[in-house]
Amino acid sequence: MGCPSGAMKCVLNAMNAVLAVLGILVIALATVSLQTAPPAYVIYLYVLGSVNFFAAMLGCCGICREHFWMTATYTVIILASLVSQIIRKAYAFDSDAIKDFATADVERTWLDEIQNPGAMDKTQETYKCCGKTGPNDYANINRPYPASCYRKMTTSPYDIGCIAAAQKKFLEIFNYSSNSAWGNLAYTAIIFAFAFYLVMRFRRKQ
Repeated sequence: MGCPSGAMKCVLNAMNAVLAVLGILVIALATVSLQTAPPAYVIYLYVLGSVNFFAAMLGCCGICREHFWMTATYTVIILASLVSQIIRKAYAFDSDAIKDFATADVERTWLDEIQNPGAMDKTQETYKCCGKTGPNDYANINRPYPASCYRKMTTSPYDIGCIAAAQKKFLEIFNYSSNSAWGNLAYTAIIFAFAFYLVMRFRRKQ
């Protein structure tokens, strides 16, 4: 393999090392955020971190061994990540879609609360809210406010409903994520370009 390919292998493995570290950090962030972030976002972080770490390890092994199929699989995973980032970048600007997602999440939990009292506790503690649209939702089903509706050391329940609170939180998270999306997109695109080049070189060597 020529000097350009050798240099590209070194650069790509260095980028994979960074990707693996970022994957571990994202998993750690998801773990720390378990009690404070929306469940859907925590799951997303776990999946993202795990995929990044797995892809980085697979890429390093395939590139070091110049193994075509391992490197090709790694390249496909990176391509899938690139496509998902492009879709998420477009989706992040659709505030109505984000609000609809948050609303559906709370409504599912509220329906569960009606059948299983206590189902809303985690949602209310996470978003600092009470009821689906407000505290009166509990009065409408003839139930007292649960402890999760109250601020600590107070006797007044949160006056905001969980749909409004969840929408606000989801928008904050997605807007924050979108600030770094272009950098992540560019980084992933560079990795994909290098990986694709090496896959073609490894294939010709077979």
